[in-house]
Amino acid sequence: MLRKFTNLSVAACLLLLVASVATPSPQEEKQKVPKDQAEYELANKTFTAVQGGDWKTALAGLDEWGEKYPDSAFKEDWTRLYMRGYQNTGQMDKAIKIAQDILKESPNDFEANFLIASTAPTMGTDPAMLAAGEKAAKAVLANRPPQATDEQWKPLQTTALQTLGWIAMQKKDHLEAEKQFTTVLGLNPNAAQVSYWLGNEVLAQGNPNKNELALFSFARAAVYDGEGALNAQGREQVDTYLKKVYTNYHGSEEGLDEIKQMAKTRALPPADLKIKSKDVIAFEKEAADRKANPLLYQFLDLKEALTGPQGDATWAELQGKLTPKMQLYVVGSDSARPQVVSFSSKQGGPVEVVVNLENRLRAAPGNGSKRIVEGVASSLTKSPFKLTLTSGSIQ
Repeated sequence: MLRKFTNLSVAACLLLLVASVATPSPQEEKQKVPKDQAEYELANKTFTAVQGGDWKTALAGLDEWGEKYPDSAFKEDWTRLYMRGYQNTGQMDKAIKIAQDILKESPNDFEANFLIASTAPTMGTDPAMLAAGEKAAKAVLANRPPQATDEQWKPLQTTALQTLGWIAMQKKDHLEAEKQFTTVLGLNPNAAQVSYWLGNEVLAQGNPNKNELALFSFARAAVYDGEGALNAQGREQVDTYLKKVYTNYHGSEEGLDEIKQMAKTRALPPADLKIKSKDVIAFEKEAADRKANPLLYQFLDLKEALTGPQGDATWAELQGKLTPKMQLYVVGSDSARPQVVSFSSKQGGPVEVVVNLENRLRAAPGNGSKRIVEGVASSLTKSPFKLTLTSGSIQ
């Protein structure tokens, strides 16, 4: 569905850019001398292939060189050249093995550490590989090459941090993954894959105070289409998922288009972004309804108390006493000049309250009209709910 990690060819170019050991040519070599003209030509062919990025030819040259001149003065250079060659030809197991051997002798070797750090997330979730990747990424961050400019260092730093976030994600250390991915996006806002990962890691924490960050991160991954974006299929799949989680949280897609529009231009949400949950929306709606219809909620609260766990105790306290005033909808009367009028909390809803009036009305109230009622509680049926009042009055 989604790209797994950093483009390895880019990582390889960056690696060469700051390699701690330069690739010499026979002409430039001051202390090492080919044994004969044949070795000179073989070395020159190999180094030329390296400098031209023809790593297949370079590896073949190294194999031939080592076979014909096993005691060459240049043999110390072969290890690093093999490492680069294997990396650039996709033979990552071999490249990593050489990098690990280099680190046994030189634990802070930048090139070897960067190779392991940049490729660890493509090598599966074996605990040993995760541990090696984490150690290497931390070594990269702690040993910035002195010759690397800020422009050169930034993508290297970003790759190492991304690896640390990815490893934390595999360990289900959601807070650490969030920390690293947020830092990565601050350095490289175009990393849409990281935005998707960040959304998942924040969502996994179950922290309602971070829902905006999770939803915005999914929106970023779904709508960003510039350099570093997910492919069209990936964006479509994330968008479908975003609509699902957003609707489950918010209750509808209202406001989602505005968030998507915002996410097109930034990787992280503004500090003041607020997305209300459907529970908060329902609470605020009820609070407004209560303020507008206090006597309706007088009945609804009473009904909830009568049908709840302490319903019997509530009824024992209420029975034979005057109820509070309640505003309900008329649903029926027993005659044109009624003695009994039925009410519901919803217009056209089921009968919930039956009022036996103390005085017969001169005319039946219209069905659907709202009236204020009260009376003495005389009987109760919990299911279906029906409260009967006597000596009642309506306004």
